[in-house]
Amino acid sequence: QSRARIKAQNEKLQHLASRDPLTGCFNRRAFFERVAPKFNAALRNNGSLCCIMTDIDHFKNFNDTYGHAVGDQVIRATATNIERQLRQDDLPCRYGGEEFCVILFDISPDIAATIAERIRYSLENHGNNAVRHAEVHKITASFGISSITDGATTVEHLIEQADSALYSSKANGRNRITVWEPSIGIGGNTS
Repeated sequence: QSRARIKAQNEKLQHLASRDPLTGCFNRRAFFERVAPKFNAALRNNGSLCCIMTDIDHFKNFNDTYGHAVGDQVIRATATNIERQLRQDDLPCRYGGEEFCVILFDISPDIAATIAERIRYSLENHGNNAVRHAEVHKITASFGISSITDGATTVEHLIEQADSALYSSKANGRNRITVWEPSIGIGGNTS
């Protein structure tokens, strides 16, 4: 019994150490630990793997207008909408603040874009249902997608490509999806 209790406590501690406390998504450290070996295997075996980066549009306005408690609800609603559209093996991460990163395994960029569109649509049309404030403006998010087939040699490079596509979405009107291509380049910053 004692060993079973210790094992259960260790599993609980491991779960707490690997998760973002607000959303339950993986934290960055745990996310990279899980993604790196799968990315390297996909790279070696010419596998398919995609990254979705998403950022809540105009998030600062939620905090400034309604307060941080409502901002936290918006972040949780976004995480919930993301996770509802994913497959069991996909890895969602709260990447920082109002930004999320998802790695999708064994999937083409077209299917990743379809999943991102389902998340975008669900958030725009149902995200506010989870926010307990009657007058909150509509929650939307912008998305960027990249694929290992576009030349990324590290997980970080794949995420940079998706992040650049995300900023392209923001620069072109927000609440949209952009799939990375070489003409987008790497870098950019539009809040």
